[in-house]
Amino acid sequence: MGMAASQARYLGLTARKTNVEYEGQQVNQQRTALANESAGLFRRMLSLDAPVAPTQNDYYTDVYQYSDPTSSDGNVTVKDIRANGTSPETYTVDISYTRNVTNYACSDNQEISVFKSGDQLKIQLSNGTIYNLDETTVSQTLIDNLNKTANYPYGEEMNTGDTYYTFTNPTNGCTYYINATKSGFDTESTSIQNLALFTTMSSTETVNDTIENATLGESEGGIYNSMYWTDSTGNQRNVSLTPAQEYDEQGYNNAMDQYNVDKANYEKEIADINAKTEELQQTDRTLELRLKQLDTEQEALQTELDSVKKVIDKNVENVFKTFQ
Repeated sequence: MGMAASQARYLGLTARKTNVEYEGQQVNQQRTALANESAGLFRRMLSLDAPVAPTQNDYYTDVYQYSDPTSSDGNVTVKDIRANGTSPETYTVDISYTRNVTNYACSDNQEISVFKSGDQLKIQLSNGTIYNLDETTVSQTLIDNLNKTANYPYGEEMNTGDTYYTFTNPTNGCTYYINATKSGFDTESTSIQNLALFTTMSSTETVNDTIENATLGESEGGIYNSMYWTDSTGNQRNVSLTPAQEYDEQGYNNAMDQYNVDKANYEKEIADINAKTEELQQTDRTLELRLKQLDTEQEALQTELDSVKKVIDKNVENVFKTFQ
């Protein structure tokens, strides 16, 4: 290789080696940036607060109860007691209880058919369900309430002297009444008959009330054990109070719903961080591979530079020997 060619080759290799070194520096800077971003993701993960599921014990409240036949379960709950600041001291008390309610309704033009199974009269509704049908007597109170139904089907009111049949749906506890006298209901006919079905269904409702100016008695432990007040009818009431706990099921369910939302958001945040971290790691692995390639190329260039340098040195030595 001639002197000029060797020098040109040497310069080309030097330039290439410089470019490889520069690219290696760029790759290292990119890996450093990736490491910083990955560390940021890790710090972000550490800053997340994992949601904690609510415990039912946190949703029990200390209350008092007293017995009252008005309540469907026989108990009235005293939820809040507030001193009125009077002398002698009286209190304003919030109470709640459930009471049984009977709902009355009437459905016109219901297709039914009747048949006998042995001595038992049966009724079949249009949806195919079959019930035992029995003749019954009804109270004046029931008649009065049925006569008040919004879609009362007869031109004249029913009375206790009419003939009635009844059956009950065991699934929902709904009781049905048929006024055979007013409707012309025929228990001997197997043909479909269109007539009104009166219904009664029991349910419960929650009653919230406030007792004003109640007097409370305390035991030695500071626990209320009795309550005195005058009700809205002017009657004096005197009841014994029993400590109890009330479970706030709705509050617990709301807290559990919020926990499920927070848990889903937390898991999504963790999944997003993991996905981004994996993406960064994949990029870093690619850069690491590229850096290894640059290192290999750098070693090859250095080897060739050393070889070319030896050729140049040899050429220089030969030239100088010529002029000696």
